[in-house]
Amino acid sequence: MTEEEIHAWITFSTVPDMGLEDAVRLLGDFGSPGAVLDSSLSELRHAVTDELARRIASGPEDEQAEVIEKTEDWLRRTSGSFVISIADEDFPRGLFETGCSPLVLYGLGDRKLLRRRLLAILGTRHPSAEGERDAYEFGAALEKVGLTLLSSMMEGVEAASLRGALADPAGAAVVLCASPLNRVYPASLKPIMMKTAKQGLLLSATPIGESLTPERLELRYRYLAGMADAVLLMEASAHSKAIPVAKTAGSYGRDTLAVPGNIHLPLSKGPNRLIRSGARLVESVQDIAGEIRGLSERIPRLSDDLRS
Repeated sequence: MTEEEIHAWITFSTVPDMGLEDAVRLLGDFGSPGAVLDSSLSELRHAVTDELARRIASGPEDEQAEVIEKTEDWLRRTSGSFVISIADEDFPRGLFETGCSPLVLYGLGDRKLLRRRLLAILGTRHPSAEGERDAYEFGAALEKVGLTLLSSMMEGVEAASLRGALADPAGAAVVLCASPLNRVYPASLKPIMMKTAKQGLLLSATPIGESLTPERLELRYRYLAGMADAVLLMEASAHSKAIPVAKTAGSYGRDTLAVPGNIHLPLSKGPNRLIRSGARLVESVQDIAGEIRGLSERIPRLSDDLRS
């Protein structure tokens, strides 16, 4: 994208209280974010509510303008940074299927990883020594079966699998962040975030200058469920937040997998219950490769629909 196109996409994506349905309608009617932003109030009223039309036609208010400026400055100053929109061929179609897709994603690292098959490994933030070791080993072995780790970079099982994926200098992973990419959350994982930026790819839907909110943390998990080709649950309690993420992924048609555990241990309850609910039992990375459906199929892209 040109600088002008990037500016238009960032401005369009930061319009306050504009839903995905409204944004797609506007893009369909006007063709591009730039054309939407250049349209008159009367033209915009034909596509969206009067309130939203006025908000777009009046241009960015101070707070929105500051976010746009900070984001564009970060993109100019940060080596390896980029922005992709829902019209881009590399934009993950799975995000659109969640019904709450961001209009743009900010990236730092190897953009080509967006074309890989992604497996998310989820589990407790307080794994046993054995669970942490297993997560590390699973993460380290994924590339051997043609998969790349997708992580939300939380402590525990996720962090252990991420360290495993990046242990080899040639290893890679995709990390979906809730915070802007100029911040680290949680702060304790700053070293692994920096390593991911060098070896893999960091992604965020949050522009530079915006705050990390509980809503963004929850959305990050929906995005992860949509982006993943499959989700693997390891150690997790019966009430772990990882379980609804795995079930949400299943509702999007993704493969759900789980590593079984000792029936007497609390951290086995989550995976074992997920298996009873229909997740497929796996005991090795080789099992994962055998269980994931359509591993060689091409992933359709949202841009295919926009161009048709």
